[in-house]
Amino acid sequence: MDKIRRKAVTMADVAAAAGVSVTTVSHVINQTASISGETCDRVRQAINRLGYRPPASADLNQGRRIIGVFAPEISNEFYARSLQAIIDEAEEHDYAVLLCSLQHRHRAEVSYIRSLLQCGVRGLIFFGGADDDERQILSAARRAPVVLGDRRLPNAPVDTVGVDNSGVMRRMVTRLARAGYTRLGYVAEDLIMSNTRDRYLGFCQGMEENGLSLEKKWVFLRPELRLRKAEEAHRFFLELLDSGAALPQVLLTSSDLIAMGIIAAFRARGRKVPQEMGVVGFDNISLAAYCDPPLTTVAQDMEQLGKTCFQVLLGRMEDAARSPRETVIRAKIVVRESVRL
Repeated sequence: MDKIRRKAVTMADVAAAAGVSVTTVSHVINQTASISGETCDRVRQAINRLGYRPPASADLNQGRRIIGVFAPEISNEFYARSLQAIIDEAEEHDYAVLLCSLQHRHRAEVSYIRSLLQCGVRGLIFFGGADDDERQILSAARRAPVVLGDRRLPNAPVDTVGVDNSGVMRRMVTRLARAGYTRLGYVAEDLIMSNTRDRYLGFCQGMEENGLSLEKKWVFLRPELRLRKAEEAHRFFLELLDSGAALPQVLLTSSDLIAMGIIAAFRARGRKVPQEMGVVGFDNISLAAYCDPPLTTVAQDMEQLGKTCFQVLLGRMEDAARSPRETVIRAKIVVRESVRL
């Protein structure tokens, strides 16, 4: 005997259950019009209750549970290893991952969010990225569980997983001060990302706590360092060295790739690290131990960061009513030869 085939839930069924028109349901699903929060909630409750999935999700899901992950880039080893950990942990729980590499493109993020939600993803992880997308993250969080990885949005009532960026940078400054360094500088992207902003804040606090003067001429915040970090840092410091500008005793950076670009520029001009200036990285990517000189840096546990992001999302998917949580993973200082400690 053939199995009785259950009738598929339609958008009209959702509209009837929510007491709205089919057009309103379509607008809520596709985010193509301004609909009141109360109406959106009613439509989403009906969608969940009836188990409705937009037709676009049929070919994509094929019965699998799917989450979406957003990242600024995937060429940087820090992101690659963290994202791989998310994928591995998701696979352990029978989830597939759709990965969106944004390259800091705001319009692409909006489009990806809309498409993933239409496809019925179970949850979203926003890993890294700038703070100019708070509105769309909050909007997405009203339709699906959301976790922020390696970032914070103070006004967003969502779960976050990150590193103690500020605290470890303060500890690094203290370590350098105790070793006799008094003239410290800082190199980073601009401060549109919460993780880089926290690192810079920790640097400033560390300088103040150790009675050191923060010289603005040695603080280099460069938007072009968001992507192509090593190449852009190398180019900028070649120009800086050629200009004859005075430099501090040591430069702290927000990324190992930036630090490596600086060291390569020094080497290209016949200058020596750490004899003429020390350099400190952040991330502890694989090459940090093998550059010349080996790089003193801050080690982030990339695998633990990614794994925890998925575990927190899984908890949120299983219990949507619990209060948002902030999970902080402690980073550690790794001393090598690019500074004298």
